[in-house]
Amino acid sequence: MTKLLSMIVAAMFAAASVSAIAASHMGAAGDKKGDKMEKKADKMEKKGDKMEKKGDKMEKKADKMDKK
Repeated sequence: MTKLLSMIVAAMFAAASVSAIAASHMGAAGDKKGDKMEKKADKMEKKGDKMEKKGDKMEKKADKMDKK
């Protein structure tokens, strides 16, 4: 009976240890994914800025055309 109890306690300890290790590794992988998302967001923001500038140029051209 004591051997069975010892095996159950050891199995529970092993499961908890493996779970903790797996969780710590998942956190590290999540950071990489977050970095990729930030880079993608930065790219999209820059693209948006370029489009705004292009829109401003188009408005200026339209204004010039209207004045003529």
